Formats: sequence, structure tokens, C-alpha cells
Amino acid sequence: MTILVIRHAAASQPLPVLPAQLAGHRVLCTSCTTLAGVRECLCEPQALRADWVVLDVGTADDAQWDGESAALGTALERLPAPYIELQGARDPGLEIRLKLQHAPAAVVVDQRGQEAGYPLSLAIVGHRLAQG
Repeated sequence: MTILVIRHAAASQPLPVLPAQLAGHRVLCTSCTTLAGVRECLCEPQALRADWVVLDVGTADDAQWDGESAALGTALERLPAPYIELQGARDPGLEIRLKLQHAPAAVVVDQRGQEAGYPLSLAIVGHRLAQG
């Protein structure tokens, strides 16, 4: 039983501080330096077996969105687990960018920055897991 955090960030950016477990579920974090990497992570067996996914696409330039939107949208539509999207205060959400049918269970926007949204995202996951 796993909660998978997938984040798009520069290789030099430190990993977020996350608990090792939440509600009896192992918390794993994968960092990707491109949107193509995020898409690949969403298609890997680890993501397909996860109980929850927290997705932080970070800041990507228009060229990355132009090149990866369709494939990223397909990967999210095929994701069997519910997911939470961390979104920048000024960024359009994935539903707008990708025209998704499989909406996130929640969208977390923290005015302090996306990294600040991890505790709330994990609290939402913990609450939903406690509900059964």
C-alpha cells in the first residue's frame, strides 16, 4: 500500500520533507526534470499500483506543455488511483491545460508556493484513507 508523490522539479531542487508512512501506507517520492519524465512515472507499475498519487507538475515552459500535453493527459486518464494536484497560484490547472475527464480528487493551491502544499495534500490523503 503506497502513496506516491511525483514532482516535476530541477535536479538541484531538494526533495520535499515527507513522512515515511501515512495511515499505514508507505510514502514514496519521485522527482522528474521534465514533463515527459512525469508522464513516464505515471505509466510505471509503481504508479499503477499506488493507492494515491500526489502530483506536482511544477513550472514547465510552453514548449514542454506543447510537446507533452496529449500524452500526459492520456497517462492521467489511465491512472487507476485517485490523485491530488499541487498547483501554483498563478498556473492554470491540469484540467484546463489537458481537458481531463478524470479530475483530481482535490487541487491544492498554496499562495506560499507549491512545496508548501505537500502537508495539506498528505492530510487530505490521510483523511480519505481513514474514511475507508
